[in-house]
Amino acid sequence: MKKLITLSLSLIFFISLHAQVIQGDGLIDIVGSRLSDPAVEHFLSIYELKNTTDSKYSSFKYGIDISVRNDTIIDMSIYQNNSLYGNYTNNLPKGIKFGCSSADVIKKLGKPSTLYSNSGYAEYMFGKYIMSYWFEEEKLSQVTILLK
Repeated sequence: MKKLITLSLSLIFFISLHAQVIQGDGLIDIVGSRLSDPAVEHFLSIYELKNTTDSKYSSFKYGIDISVRNDTIIDMSIYQNNSLYGNYTNNLPKGIKFGCSSADVIKKLGKPSTLYSNSGYAEYMFGKYIMSYWFEEEKLSQVTILLK
C-alpha cells in the first residue's frame, strides 16, 4: 500500500511539472533571461532545446530555436511547421495564431512599425522587445521575439 501511495504521488508530481508548459506571453519573458534561471531551465527541458553551437539552442521537435549571448537569451524563433525545427503547437504570444493573415495580425495588434506586405513580414515594438511575424502564402508561419 505504501508503495502504491508513493508511486501515485510521484506520478502526480511528474504530471504537474509537464502541465506547466511555458507558452503564449510567457515566451516573451524567456527572451532576456539568463540560461541559469530556473524558468529557463524548465523551458529548455520541456521543449527539448539542445545546445547546437556556442550561441544556439534548438528543438528538432517543438518548433523553437533560440540564440544566446553572454548566457542570456537574445532571440527566439517559433515555427508553425519547419523541416529542421519541428512544429510549435502551443499558444503564441499576444493571442496570435499560426495560419492567420497579416490583416488578422494588424487587426489584433494595430499598425506595425515595419510592414513589407509583398514579402510577408511585419514587425512590432513592445517595450524592450521587437516581435516579427513572417507569412508564407499569406498565412503566419513564424514568430520571432528579439531583445532590443
